[in-house]
Amino acid sequence: MKFNSKNIYLIGMMGCGKSTVGKLLAKILGVHFSDIDSEIEINKGKTVTEIFFNEGETHFRNLETEALKSPKNSIVACGGGIVLRNENRTFLRSNGTVILLTASTDELFRRISNLNSRPLLSKTNDPKETLKHLWEERKTQYNNIANFTIMTDGLTPQQVCNNIIDKVK
Repeated sequence: MKFNSKNIYLIGMMGCGKSTVGKLLAKILGVHFSDIDSEIEINKGKTVTEIFFNEGETHFRNLETEALKSPKNSIVACGGGIVLRNENRTFLRSNGTVILLTASTDELFRRISNLNSRPLLSKTNDPKETLKHLWEERKTQYNNIANFTIMTDGLTPQQVCNNIIDKVK
């Protein structure tokens, strides 16, 4: 498959498979993979959790917006909250194909093994309920900018990649 000059952006909730699928998809297509959260961690020398708690969510979202603009001709795994800012939604739609990866709340929660690395869930009494609330808060933005949606429940990363390739070719 010939890869066009724009990015493929993977969006969705934490635990939906953006990073895992993104790495594999980039390998299959022979292009660069960029994980926005990882890029921020490398550039700042701090974890996302440290940035959230020491510098605030607004500061993290500023870093996220800046990091989003760097990758070219890449598969890009975006942070779950990337859709919260209108400028990010506009940028995503203008600069590539946006794939929304979804999963049931039960499946997302099962996949999220380390709550301490999830700043929006680590300090709550009911992480599963918080996850549901985050989905309700974000689903309209996700759906409004996605070119395609793939439900990942019961699929292997390879199967998800095959579905993405079928949709973008």
